[in-house]
Formats: sequence, C-alpha cells, structure tokens
Amino acid sequence: MPSFVRGIFAGALHDTLLFPYPPLLERRDPAEARVIRRLIDDLRAMQHDGLIDSARFDEEETIGEDVIRALARTGFLGLTIPKEYGGLGLSNTGYARIFGELSRIDASVTVLIGVHCGLGARAIVLFGNVDQKARYLPMLARGETLAAYALTEPETGSDAQHITTTARLSADGSHWTLDGRKLWIGNGHRAGVIATFAQTDVERGGKRVQRPTAFIIRPDMPGFHVEGIIRKLGIRGSTQAELSYRQLEVPTDHVLGVVGKGFGVAVHVLNGGRLTLAAGCTGGTKQIAVEMAAFAEQRVQFGHPIADFEITQRKLAAAASDIYAADAMLGILSDLAASHDADDWALEAACCKVFASEMLWRSADELVQVAGGRGYVKPYPYERWLRDSRINRIFEGTNEILRLFIALNGIQGPAERLKEIGSALRKPVRNLGLISGFAASRLRSALGATPTLDIALDERLATHKKYFEKHVAELRTATE
Repeated sequence: MPSFVRGIFAGALHDTLLFPYPPLLERRDPAEARVIRRLIDDLRAMQHDGLIDSARFDEEETIGEDVIRALARTGFLGLTIPKEYGGLGLSNTGYARIFGELSRIDASVTVLIGVHCGLGARAIVLFGNVDQKARYLPMLARGETLAAYALTEPETGSDAQHITTTARLSADGSHWTLDGRKLWIGNGHRAGVIATFAQTDVERGGKRVQRPTAFIIRPDMPGFHVEGIIRKLGIRGSTQAELSYRQLEVPTDHVLGVVGKGFGVAVHVLNGGRLTLAAGCTGGTKQIAVEMAAFAEQRVQFGHPIADFEITQRKLAAAASDIYAADAMLGILSDLAASHDADDWALEAACCKVFASEMLWRSADELVQVAGGRGYVKPYPYERWLRDSRINRIFEGTNEILRLFIALNGIQGPAERLKEIGSALRKPVRNLGLISGFAASRLRSALGATPTLDIALDERLATHKKYFEKHVAELRTATE
C-alpha cells in the first residue's frame, strides 16, 4: 500500500488514505467504546482517591506496588494483549484513547504502562510464537509481573542497528550467551519479562556478518544483573534502570522472531510506540490548555484577569489549534495502523510523534510563562509538567533522527526514478520515450498542472487546499 507522506515527496497525493475521515470509535465499535469509558472512570477514581498522586510519585521517584496492583486489577496492564490471553485486546484507536487520558492524569504512570503494554508485551504479541505467547502473555495481562524493552545501550542510542551487545550460540545449540549492557530501561529493575536485542552471527550473501536478534529474557536467568536505577529530570515516578548481561544464558526457544531479524522487530514495535506517544502528548497538551485557561481566568493583573489580554489569548489559541491538528493526525494514523502493514505508516507515525512531542513542550513552556513565578516553583504542578514533557522529544527515536528518517525515506522513491533517468541519458536515442516522458511531466508541473486533492471539500477550505497543493509541488521540486 502507498504511504501518504512518501507520496508527497514525489508530488503524488493519495486522497483515499485521508478521506473519508475514519468514523469515531463510538460508531465503529460501541462495545470497545464502553470498555474505554469504564477504564477512564477507573483511572479518574484512582486519582480522586489519592492512589495516583503525581506530586508524591515525583518526590519519592517511584510508583508503589499498590498502584501497580490497582492498575492490573482494572485491566490497564492488559490493554494491548489479545483477549484469548486474558487481555483487553484494544484496537490501536482504543489504546491511543486510553494513552491520551493517562497522560492527562500522570506522566509517570503513562510511561510505566506504555513500556509494559506498548513495548515489552507488544513485542511478544507481534513476534512471539504460540508457546511464547501462551507462556508469557497471560501473566503480563494479569499484572503478575511487568514487561520491559531493552534496546538502548550506553554507546548506542539512535543507531540501534549497531548495538554492541553480543549473543553466541552454544556448541550444543541449547542456549545463547549474551554479553553487554543496556541503559535507560523502563521497568527494568522490576520487570519479570524483558524483550532485548543482541548481535548474532548470520550468513548474508555467502558471508558471515553480525545482525541484531531479539530475545525474551527474565531476571532469573543466570548472568542477568541490575546495575542501578537512574535519577532523572522528569517522569520521576517511572524508573529507568541500567542492566548488564554477563554470560547471560538464554534458551534457544526464547529467540523472539527470526535470528538476524531483530532490527525489524525493533522497528515494528517502535512504530506502534510512536503512535501512542503522540496520543499521550496530545492528551497531555489538552490538560495543559485546560490548566492554562483556568489560571489565566483567576489571575488578575492591572484590574483584569490575564485571560482578557490578547497576548494570553494567543497562547491559548495556538495550543487549541495545535491540539485540533494533532487529534486529526491521530485519527488517520490509528486507522492506517489498523489496516496497513507497519512499513506503510512508519513515516506518518514519525511525523505525528515529532509534531505532538514538540507541541506538548511548547504548551508546557507557555503554561510556565503564563503562571509566572508560580510556574517555576513547588508546590504548584506547572514546573513538574514542564519537566515531564521534555523526554518526549527523545523517547521512541529523537526528533532529529526522525526528521532524517522522514526525509531519507521520502526521497528514496524519487531518487530511484532519477537514477533511472540518469542511466537513460547516457544513451538518449535508445531511451527517448523514458526521457521525453520525464521531461513532459516536468513541463506540466511548470505550466501549473500541480497534483490535486480530488475530493470535495468545504468551500471555506478552498484557499488552504490551494496552498497545500502548491507546497506539495514545491516539495517534489526540492526533492528532485
């Protein structure tokens, strides 16, 4: 299937990927919508009763076992696990909805659940074999233990394909021996099931090369060590650990997916993580906008609430318009994730993650500005929200790397086309048809026959449609 983002680099608008806009969850799946409403009610009750206490989590730098038990009891640790294994089996839309609501209530709880459901358990859901799923998913859905996802290393962050942890197959073929270190691993100190990655020796093109392989590991396997827990700027209630594998023995039946194909496992899992992270950032921004409006309405200066001043109204309007855009992106992205392979919406997920994470940071910064001195000090929550929001531009791939990912993948198709044209130019007579066709397409673009959205839009969007088509054409020209 085509990618909308990849298409616009080539000047092609795949209207059917955007229109009609996907129906709301309440209309598409009323039963799941009822589950979502129940979960949200349970979450708000936990906050109201003081079980979820963001200020306490921040000060103590941990989330208590009583909170984790409550989350398990109400189903929050089985959000992405299929029903046949005891989970709720939520759709991408449903999971994103819950993630957005979680982010409005507490960022640290959101990270704990996101790592468990969206990374660790999800890796097994997507790539585990029948025995692995039967063994591990029910216990994760019940919350008997947490899941983690150990990819990042001290010297390897964004360049995940070149991790340095190694895995060697034993002489009798019974187990793999892993050696290496992992860093910033959410839930790592308390997880009972961890999806991790190591380089393995495989054959490619008649040569022996190193390629990542995914494994399921447990802390009771010989050679597993938790080196310590890391203190952080924000999301302090969630805990990130440093792990070391020293001759870690992993049975061969704990390979996750195919030997040498671990990078594909990582990419597919992270694509889903970017969707839910974007949903979380959007939900967090909604709460920040609510808090900004509430503060601005009650804070009086120069005889008026500061909400009366245009400079404050502009901040609120900017946040509201960004939220609307992010919500629209999430609706499309959730639909693409439900109906297409992960490779087809990877660029869209990256775009959504970059936009939403930077939106949240801007809005949190503006809230601190609106709150003035109160925004900078405790016991007010504003400074904590700013600290908590910062990590999202780093999580699930830094925004700088994702921008490169979007650009490089976007130009790949046009580059291959131009390479073909370059080869044809060496023998112009033989390839006259190919060259003339390309020249004609460039001429049509120059004469104004730009790519168009061939669907009916509200007349109020006519000017926006014109500018969008113009920018797509400019992107194609710049790409070439």
